[in-house]
Order: sequence, then structure tokens, then C-alpha cells
Amino acid sequence: MAILDSLSGIEVTVLVDGESLVEYDAENDNVVHTNPAAAAHQRDRTVTKYIESSTGKAFSVKVNVKAPYKIDCPNVSFELYVDGQWINGRLMSKSSYSTGNWSIISEGPNEKLRSGWKVTLMKFAEIQSTDENTESAVLKQGKREIGRVGEILIKVHRRSAGKVTAGTNTTFKGLDYSKKYHDKVLAKDGKSHGVVLGDTKKVTLGRPLNTRFLDGEDFPVAIFRFKYRSAHALQILHVLPRADSAGIAEQETAADSKDDELNNLDPELRERVKRLLARAKGIIKSEVNVKRDHSDDEEDVKPAKKAKKSKKKMIGKTTIDLTEDDDVETPIIPLD
Repeated sequence: MAILDSLSGIEVTVLVDGESLVEYDAENDNVVHTNPAAAAHQRDRTVTKYIESSTGKAFSVKVNVKAPYKIDCPNVSFELYVDGQWINGRLMSKSSYSTGNWSIISEGPNEKLRSGWKVTLMKFAEIQSTDENTESAVLKQGKREIGRVGEILIKVHRRSAGKVTAGTNTTFKGLDYSKKYHDKVLAKDGKSHGVVLGDTKKVTLGRPLNTRFLDGEDFPVAIFRFKYRSAHALQILHVLPRADSAGIAEQETAADSKDDELNNLDPELRERVKRLLARAKGIIKSEVNVKRDHSDDEEDVKPAKKAKKSKKKMIGKTTIDLTEDDDVETPIIPLD
């Protein structure tokens, strides 16, 4: 789980199949802001982690607040952003945290129904790639589209007391997953997946509340950032070890073990055994000249690319809702 050292007691984690994904340390991105003070503030209050994404897997985001965290304002908001888009927000009030333990799970954007609410579940979708020649204008457009994907974000703010208001619906728009993006666009940050909307289900939420930022929108208490990538992309980014690296390490360990056993032999015999082992491994050339057939080496074999099934983009609406009731989840209404 992601934890900010300067804000003990607040934990954020991404769940798949009800289990927390393994997190890997990552460097924080450079903060670009017109206000240097805001940039410095956000830089000092951000924690970034890599997580592994799997095609077609639904995910959710869990926030857990416990001691030693102390609430010093009427409400604390937790706003979820996915691929640069606002998904929903929840409020933790002083009274709801009176027991010293509070948690919520966000599964996707909410939509107000005639009776109650529904949530549209989010899942990872594979980005299709190509290495074919592409025009510069198309590359630039692809770069803009890809730039916002691959990230799950939770922003934490101190908030004022709220007033009941009507809920609002927003639209989440994912990538066009029938489209192929050039390898050059994907390679820099190892982008491999985006997010699409899936099934819906009814949920229970409280009354939406309208609150204001006590410290300003650009000065959050904390920012939890998760960069989601495939296992292969994490290997390329050197976050996960490559499979062949693990094999080499095992071979080296086995070789060291055999060397220890050889040390117990007579020196002359030990050298003869080493030479035989070396010849068997191809480390040195055999004294006997053997004609080699190079036909296999010279054959140009191009691996076939894996066919990727395009996925239809799904559009869902998000409801920004804040609830003052203590026994139900509390959503958020953003201020203009």
C-alpha cells in the first residue's frame, strides 16, 4: 500500500480480485505549475508507485484512514482520477472518523438514477502498437492521446463543512482501442494499458455535498500516484527482473557450487575436469576441428506479432457526490 511518510495513517492501494496489487517504488514526476510554491508543495507531498496491469482485469481503489492520523477540519476529501480524468470523490467527516478507522473503495464513476445510484466498473485494456512508418502529425496526435493514460491518482484535501446539493454526471472517455499507436509513442514511459468502462451495478451513496478547499485546490494534503504497466513493460523499465536474468543467476550459482566440489580433487585431475566441462559448455574450442553448418544461423526468422483483439470503447458517466451521512460512502461535488 502507498503511504506518505509526512501523513501517517492514510493508506491507498489498488485492488484486483479483492487483493492488493504489489507495489514497486518509482520516482516522482517533475511538477510543472505556474506557481512555484504550489509546485514545491505538491512535489513534497507525492508518493509514486508502479503496479502491474493485466488486460481485462477490473480494478478498484481502496483508501484506509486510521491512527495516528488526526482530522483537523470539518471534512477531508479523497478524489480519484484515472488517465487524467476525474472519476469521483468521497468525504470523510469528523464524525465518521470518530472511531479512528475509516475506509472506502472506489470502483468507478457514479451516475444518479431516479432511485439511488449506479457505478460503472473500470478495467485495464491493452493498447495496440505498430512499428510501421507513420506521419509526423499522426505521431504527435498519438503522443497527446497516450500522454494522459497509465495513471491512477488520489488527491487528498482539507475541506469545509458542506451544503446539500444536486448530484452531477460527467463523462469518462477512454482511448480508441481499435487504433494502433506507434512504438515510439509508447516506449518512453513503457505505456501498455489504458482503462475502459465495463459492467454496472447499483450502489448506496449518501446525499451530495458542496464544499470548498480550505487550503486551495493546488495545495493538497497528499497525492498518491500509481503508474500501471504490463509485466513485460515493467521488465523493460527495469522495475521487474527479466526472466533470462533469473536463469543466468541460477546458472552462476550452480557453477560456483560445482567449483567448490572440484576444489576437493587432486590439482592435476581438477584441471582436466575443468577443461572437459569447458568444452562441454562451448567455452573453449575443441582440439578436433568440426565443420559447422551455418544455415540455421543465417536464416532470417521474423517472429510473428501477436494478434490483438480490439476492444470497443465504452462511455460512462461519473457522478461527483459528497455525503454527509456517517453510515454511507461520501462522494464529492467539485467547485467551479
